[in-house]
Amino acid sequence: MRRKVNPNLALFKTKRKKLKPMPKLKKLAEKYFHKYICLRDKYICFTCGKVGNQAGHFRHSKLDFDEINLNCQCAFCNCYVHGNLGIYAVKLIKKYGQEVVDDLISRSYKPKKYTRDELDEYLRIYKLKVKEYE
Repeated sequence: MRRKVNPNLALFKTKRKKLKPMPKLKKLAEKYFHKYICLRDKYICFTCGKVGNQAGHFRHSKLDFDEINLNCQCAFCNCYVHGNLGIYAVKLIKKYGQEVVDDLISRSYKPKKYTRDELDEYLRIYKLKVKEYE
């Protein structure tokens, strides 16, 4: 005698959308965000004014997708002078004001762990922004 097929079984057998692992998703979202930052700043280094092709952080880790926190930098300023943070801070204050920079610094101390939905949203937003610039 044949077994009856459970109609609900078909729901479980359908293929789920394959999800990217969180680190890969964050890396991809960062890639588009960094590209957008360089396009926004017209590939001009924020700290020295030369041609740049990297997105340099003022504060690392917690504010990875904050448009004030990242600006285009050349490899020399970003890597060899460790972000050239003295000049970076002065220029941030000149561009946005002391209160905004103080707020940025205080927010950088708060722990931040990104959710899958947040990373998906950042990826979607910055893919569109990059397309607009190109």
